[in-house]
Amino acid sequence: MKKYAIPFGGFVAACASLLLSGCGEELMPQEVNTSTPVVESYLEEGKNSISVKLYSMEVFLKEDYIFSKPLTGLTLKINDRELTETDKGLYTLALGEDTIREGREYALQFDYGGKAINASTLVPQSVKNLKVEPEYMEQSASYGYWNTESDSVRITLTWDNPDNGYYQVYVDASNTSSDFFDTNSRRRMMQPIQAASYAMPPMEFRSVGNYYMYVYRVNKEYVELYERISSSDLANPVSFIDNALGIFTSMSVAWVKFQVIEAE
Repeated sequence: MKKYAIPFGGFVAACASLLLSGCGEELMPQEVNTSTPVVESYLEEGKNSISVKLYSMEVFLKEDYIFSKPLTGLTLKINDRELTETDKGLYTLALGEDTIREGREYALQFDYGGKAINASTLVPQSVKNLKVEPEYMEQSASYGYWNTESDSVRITLTWDNPDNGYYQVYVDASNTSSDFFDTNSRRRMMQPIQAASYAMPPMEFRSVGNYYMYVYRVNKEYVELYERISSSDLANPVSFIDNALGIFTSMSVAWVKFQVIEAE
C-alpha cells in the first residue's frame, strides 16, 4: 500500500498570514516584515526525494489584502546539493538510490532579499514495534445504525518511545466502503503527544474494510509550530529558520492495518 502525504501544510499556510498589529512574547530573534519569505518542507524517513515550497506572506491591512505568491527563480541547496525548481515555488532534490534516514542532518540554504536563509533538521529515530490491538473487529450495520454492543472496547496503538519523543496519529479510511459514511477520510487524530500508546473508540471505525494507521514521530520545531497555530496566536509566529517564517523539519513514520469486518 502506498503511503499518503501527511497533510501538514495548513499550519504553514496560517503562518503565511501576517497580522500587522498584536502583542505577546516575541518568539523569533530576527525581524519579521511583509517581505519575509515562508518556507514549507517536511522530510520523511524512507523517501528518496526532498521538496521545499517557498512563497510570500499574505498580508492583511485595514483596507487592503495582498495575496501570497510562489517565490521563483531562486537557488536552493540542501547539504550543498542544488535543488531543481519543478513548479512555481516548488524546489525538489532527487536522492536517487539513497533515502532520508534516521540520524542524518539536512541543512537548507538560500539567499533572498539580500539575506541568507538557513535551516537544519535532524531526522528522528524510526518508529519501532508499532502494533494495534485488536487487529480487527466485527460490526453489524443496518440502515446507517451502528451496533454499539462493543462501544466499551478500545482500539489501541502502541509503539516504543525510549526517549519521550513526540508522536502524532493519522488514520486513512480510504480503503473502506459504506453506504452511510464518508470513506474518503484521512484524519489527524490528535495533537503531538509524548506517549507510547493511543486509544480510539469503535465509533471512529464505522465503515467496513481496511484502515491504515500511521504513527509519525515529529521534531520539536513541528510541535511548537502546531501549538502556536492551534492557539490562534499569529501575531508572534514561531520559526526555527534564520530570516524566514515557516518550517523545515523531518519525521519518521510507521503504519499498521486494522480491519472492520461486517458480521453476517
